[in-house]
Amino acid sequence: MQKIFLTLLLTPLLLLAENAIGGIAITIDDEVITLYEIKQEQALSHLSVKKTVDQLIRQKLEHLEAKKRHIKVTNQEVLDDLKQIAKNNNLSLSQLYEAMNSSKNLTESEVKEKTKEKLLKDKIFNAIAMSQMEEPTDTEVQEYYELHRDEYTAPKSIDATLYSSASKQDLQKKMNNPMLYLPSVTTENIELEPAKINPRLAQILIKTEDNTFSPILPQGKNTHMAFYIVKKNDISTPPLSLLRTQVENKIMENKREQILGEHFQRMRVNANIKVLRLPEE
Repeated sequence: MQKIFLTLLLTPLLLLAENAIGGIAITIDDEVITLYEIKQEQALSHLSVKKTVDQLIRQKLEHLEAKKRHIKVTNQEVLDDLKQIAKNNNLSLSQLYEAMNSSKNLTESEVKEKTKEKLLKDKIFNAIAMSQMEEPTDTEVQEYYELHRDEYTAPKSIDATLYSSASKQDLQKKMNNPMLYLPSVTTENIELEPAKINPRLAQILIKTEDNTFSPILPQGKNTHMAFYIVKKNDISTPPLSLLRTQVENKIMENKREQILGEHFQRMRVNANIKVLRLPEE
């Protein structure tokens, strides 16, 4: 009877232990990656298991580097950064969360976590490699511009139909079936000049193909909007003189990522990484 009682007592504990161990996919020194993390990140990135795992390993190596250097990001720093992003885009914080949910399907907590990772990476970079960065030369800027002209092409104007509604659900219904009559959704034919509107909105509209809808975006307080792109007009590439700052920032961003990439590749070679199991593709 005592043996039966002991078995019944231990079985749930053993099952919990098995589930905990079974949930771990990869160990990296004292960091772990779980199967859940891989599946969750894959759902957001839509990448293969291998590429998702590579991203998560890099993230965990960054965490190890941050611990080593005693680098931390506070919740207040995350909030301040998000408030600044919202301000730069003429949005409230709640509208920013809503925009990220509409465009990238991220929850508020996921937006905060992504922001925290970005700030952590910035601090690590400043600690590791800021002194190695040099401003791009005129030749570098010119060469990058010539090689990536397609990235900077933009229409002079965009013919579109603006759909607006206080109800996000009704707006989505209208987008799914434009012939459906919904009094709660208003439409307006408009012409937009990307050079004269919010840069982030301009990029969203430029990337939206003709005869398709943009993602649903916040529009003022408690209202939503989406753009049906009819036609982009006079598509061209602005001269380098107008794009110089953008090109220089992109070059610096690439240099930064190269320096960080090389640093964490060396870390990866020396780290104790054990792959226990991976989810199926």
